[in-house]
Amino acid sequence: MAAQKNITESVYRVGGLKGDHCRDRIEHTLSHLYGVSSVKVDMASQQVVVSHDETVNSSGYIEETLQSLGYSVQE
Repeated sequence: MAAQKNITESVYRVGGLKGDHCRDRIEHTLSHLYGVSSVKVDMASQQVVVSHDETVNSSGYIEETLQSLGYSVQE
């Protein structure tokens, strides 16, 4: 795999997180997106932190993926 050069850390406030199954689902789905190097879900703060290559997966695409899983993304 080629080295990722444009790593960006994006933080999303996510509504609808209800338990470990939500955390596991988000981490599993986002970690399988090409260009994503890490995913951390903080249940206490209702935040998802994603490190990704911005040239491969934009923040908007990750936000759309979270919404497709049924979570609301808040500004």
